[in-house]
Amino acid sequence: MKVRVISALVGILLFIAVVYWAPQWVTLLAFSLLCALAAYEFLHNTGLLKGSPLLPICCIAAFVVPAASNYDMYYILPLLYVFTLLVFLWAILHPQRITAEQIAHAYLGAITIPFLLSGVMRILLQHENGKVYVLLPFLAAWCSDSLALVFGMLFGKHKLIPQVSPKKTVEGAVGGVIGAVAGLCIFGYFAGNKLGVEPNYLLLSAAGVVGSLAGMLGDLALSLVKRKTGIKDYGRIMPGHGGVLDRFDSVIFTAPLFEILLHFTSAI
Repeated sequence: MKVRVISALVGILLFIAVVYWAPQWVTLLAFSLLCALAAYEFLHNTGLLKGSPLLPICCIAAFVVPAASNYDMYYILPLLYVFTLLVFLWAILHPQRITAEQIAHAYLGAITIPFLLSGVMRILLQHENGKVYVLLPFLAAWCSDSLALVFGMLFGKHKLIPQVSPKKTVEGAVGGVIGAVAGLCIFGYFAGNKLGVEPNYLLLSAAGVVGSLAGMLGDLALSLVKRKTGIKDYGRIMPGHGGVLDRFDSVIFTAPLFEILLHFTSAI
């Protein structure tokens, strides 16, 4: 428990440094490294592309995704095009060493997951109040996770989807929704004071509900991959927490959701 708490505190300090103190190029570099590591965990540590020459190509592509999607969404197209050329060129030249499933895994690990996770960075760098709103996907995901754990321990009786995640319960999921709604409303109170606006608690509550559900889906989705590939954690980079994907599985699904919501409304 002590290791877990210390690891969490170090992570929070690094987050603050990268988001609020570092110049933009350092922020981009940090997210690029995070996405490359996520791709490595997803493709190597699971065994999906372990030992494949495609693995370094996937990690390089994942590293480029944050910058490409931040400066102009159009830059994703040449990245995707070059990546596709390389993947299928290698597959055509070595048809006996790759399966159709591995090709699909390559796209999921190198492009899709990094692009979704980069929603955090796009909120931060492209929105007028990005340094405030960047907290939204984290609050929705982690407040939901925290209260879901508490509700599950206190009231959990009915399994949610035991085939995917045996410990998750319906009662925990209800607690997760309550936690996300409460977290975003508290955020609205303090953020509203900082920005000098009246918080829209109805909108924040609705965002909390959908954000919590999206975070749970992310958690279950990455848990399904772990179960299918027979691993307990994606990595060990964060002692007591596992790997990047273990800690950011929910955020991968909440970040693009809040990016979309903020595109249509900036009200808090």
